[in-house]
Amino acid sequence: TLIAALAFFLSASLIINYFVVFTKPSHVSYAIADPMPDPPHPTLTSLIMVPGHAIYHGVMNESDLNNDKGWTLEEFQKGGQIKVFMNHIKKSIELLQDDEKSLLVMSGGETRPLAGPLSEAQSYWQIAQYYLSKTSSSGSLDRIATEEHARDSMENLLFSICRFYELTGNYPDKITVIGFEFKKERFINIHRAALRYPIERFHYIGIDPEDIPKDVAKGENQNSLGPFEQDVYGCHGRLWQKKLDRNPFRRQ
Repeated sequence: TLIAALAFFLSASLIINYFVVFTKPSHVSYAIADPMPDPPHPTLTSLIMVPGHAIYHGVMNESDLNNDKGWTLEEFQKGGQIKVFMNHIKKSIELLQDDEKSLLVMSGGETRPLAGPLSEAQSYWQIAQYYLSKTSSSGSLDRIATEEHARDSMENLLFSICRFYELTGNYPDKITVIGFEFKKERFINIHRAALRYPIERFHYIGIDPEDIPKDVAKGENQNSLGPFEQDVYGCHGRLWQKKLDRNPFRRQ
């Protein structure tokens, strides 16, 4: 009958397709089975890290870079702190040029709602590219990278080490952090120690504002140094709340 004939041809078709498709070796390369490409910088051994503190959204020129209007800032950062941010970036470029085995990582996530989905790291990277492209060492441009997930200083260090590994295939033999001088103890005695990184291979360059407030040390002890001494990974209380507040776009 017609139904029996159709059933016969359907069964035959399934059997033929099975042997044609599944019994012959495939020469198609499936991306899901392909290995990751090799790290782009396997010869680099030193990590230079700059923690981000604000987000730049202006035009790449000296006038805008040195004007508060080009930045998304907290109230306490207005009126002079961007000069310090620029000095951090310029110092990192200087170190990058002096060490051909170094990778510069700008660290900081999308922390400011008013800045939109733009990270601290990305804006610092753009500034570094701008300044480095104006020098004779523009060949160092490809040794500047971003780490765009950190929400606090502990994550700045931890995630930048991970980023270094992603790009080199190795962990850094030396780490240099460039930030505020008043945060030096926090990075050396708490964050570095929590990660068990050898102190003899860890360096911190501190650059503060010229007119730094007299109570900054007290604020550091109360709001960061003290809490991190009790909670080295920042997983509880006010430190955890800071992470939540600095993640407006739910990137982490």
